[in-house]
Amino acid sequence: MRVQGQGCRVLRLVPACALLIAFLVLTGGCYRSYVCENRRIIETRDQAAGDRVIIDVGDGDITLPRVPAASGSKFSDGRRTVWFHGDELTVEADGKRPYGRCVLVK
Repeated sequence: MRVQGQGCRVLRLVPACALLIAFLVLTGGCYRSYVCENRRIIETRDQAAGDRVIIDVGDGDITLPRVPAASGSKFSDGRRTVWFHGDELTVEADGKRPYGRCVLVK
């Protein structure tokens, strides 16, 4: 038995799947949560193959570009800096570390 129109349904799904994959690649990333000495929870997400990071310290997302680091991964816009080293995260804003030591929640 031949069913008319099945090929059209499949062809309609292909562009939708391609768009979904592109969206996940561009906006997706690895989500991580860190708990800090002052009990603040910081959420991070890698983006664009690790060239940027999105960080949320509770007052909205901040996107920072990757900068050179002697070790670990460092992201900065010149005023705010986020540094990942192993399971730890350090946040600097205007030369201060307002959250203290932050550790990855596993």
